[in-house]
Amino acid sequence: MAKRTGKAGQGPEKILEELREIRPEAEEGGGQKAGFVAVVGLPNAGKSTLVNALVGEKVSAVSPTPQTTRTLIRGILTEPRGQIVFLDTPGFHTAGPLLNQRMGERLREALEEAHVILWVADMSSRKRDRDWERFQGFMASGRSRKPLVVAFTKMDRLGPSNMIPVLLEFEKEMTRNRVEGEIVPLSGLKETNLDRLKDLLFRHLPEGEPLFDPEWYTSQTMREMVREIVQEKIFSLLYQEVPHQCAVLVEEFREPEAPEKTTHIEGSILVERDSQKGIVVGARGETIRTISERARKEIEALTGTPVFLRLTVRVVPDWRDRPSVLRDLGYLSE
Repeated sequence: MAKRTGKAGQGPEKILEELREIRPEAEEGGGQKAGFVAVVGLPNAGKSTLVNALVGEKVSAVSPTPQTTRTLIRGILTEPRGQIVFLDTPGFHTAGPLLNQRMGERLREALEEAHVILWVADMSSRKRDRDWERFQGFMASGRSRKPLVVAFTKMDRLGPSNMIPVLLEFEKEMTRNRVEGEIVPLSGLKETNLDRLKDLLFRHLPEGEPLFDPEWYTSQTMREMVREIVQEKIFSLLYQEVPHQCAVLVEEFREPEAPEKTTHIEGSILVERDSQKGIVVGARGETIRTISERARKEIEALTGTPVFLRLTVRVVPDWRDRPSVLRDLGYLSE
């Protein structure tokens, strides 16, 4: 039986008020909780934005383009009551280039590792039927054996009168298909209802000690974070042109030898064709300069030092199907 906060017969405004305020009763006794939450959903549902909001730090790249997340990103939330490790997954991929197949494998690995499944759906999307079909297929695959929480994101884009029917429709379908789980409408961007979601996730986690150092907010290395930042800038700037055929290889990352010195980074942007190289470079090099400048500013905030960033564009035909290149990029294990 699906569960939703709020009572039948109440108006949308009253239900929303309760959704913002009510929190599950604290469990008596018990120690700290710790575990993995797999964040799953269709492209552009807001998975990475939600993980960043829950963790309170930017751990996942965000752009309007599907496949912005290509590997398994771990975002770590540590509170006095325990630790949640969010597994921000690449999405559903089973065919296509070797890169896509590897992304599908990463998703399966996350689902096996997870204690809780957090399905993320875009409340404002006009493709809710597609979302439901994918969700239905996903649950039929046997994933329903793990606790499930459904997060409807981007509630800030809908008024109460438009939001409530969406929630009721999804709840009705879950009940009809005997899918058990809680439904939480929220906004990762405006941080609405995040406490409610955290409470539900902690409730389902097993007792245990923190899995990572409590000071960490991600398990990524600095090189990996630089790669994600540069890739995000490419995807955000060129999302209508060549993002799927682009990848970022960080070839050198040299930390400063003394305080207030410069972090030195050199990397390559891989594309598959000469025409794509021209798009990334841009007229008189304007596009690559914009990408570098936007990335450099964010990397400086990350490192706390001045950053020298040099990016070049290289044509590597069919790089998405070449194991050696995917290993260099960090998308394929040795």
